[in-house]
Amino acid sequence: MKNTRISRGYNRLAPFYTVSAKLVFGNTLQRAQEFFLDQIRDSDCVLILGGGSGELLTALLRQHPRVKIDYVDISPRMIELARRKNHNPDNVNFIIGTERQIPGETYSVVITNFYLDLFNDQTLERVIHQLKPHLATNVTWLATDFVSEKVWHKVFLGMMYAFFKIVTGIQTHTLPHWQGALTKAGMQEQISKKFYRGFIKSSVYKIVQ
Repeated sequence: MKNTRISRGYNRLAPFYTVSAKLVFGNTLQRAQEFFLDQIRDSDCVLILGGGSGELLTALLRQHPRVKIDYVDISPRMIELARRKNHNPDNVNFIIGTERQIPGETYSVVITNFYLDLFNDQTLERVIHQLKPHLATNVTWLATDFVSEKVWHKVFLGMMYAFFKIVTGIQTHTLPHWQGALTKAGMQEQISKKFYRGFIKSSVYKIVQ
């Protein structure tokens, strides 16, 4: 029931999501999400969770047109927009759902852009634990998300969570410790880049061998 409400909320938001994000952040969100796409190889099997309306997919296919992708989003409307923007390429499997609906694949790349911030700390640990059996031993995890290091970060995040709770029905109201959750799951940050005066962080994680 909760996921149905969230799905409907993102369906309503879908036509305006990209424009609204650009009004607030300009092109920063897109630049942050695309910054480490050069870490991907054409031979990789990629899982994109919370892919949204397809801008990242367009950039990824432009750089790596032969890569195999499972593209997951809870909103059918977001999936529809991503299909239209990318003409439903044969090497992309569009999946309506969450991490619970991913197929029994092993992924060499996982991309979570502004996805880990949707959960509280306890749920986030469960989500990452559920993904671990699907990760190749040499997996590259690309994570782009918000960080809260300054007072204005916390204020901005509070307003954003209030907005998304009203529009989509998400229950989370504070940013989880997503970096710590990835580290606890055996991942190690290799390299990172901050954007928007440190409010947005893109990171490359690898499993600690």
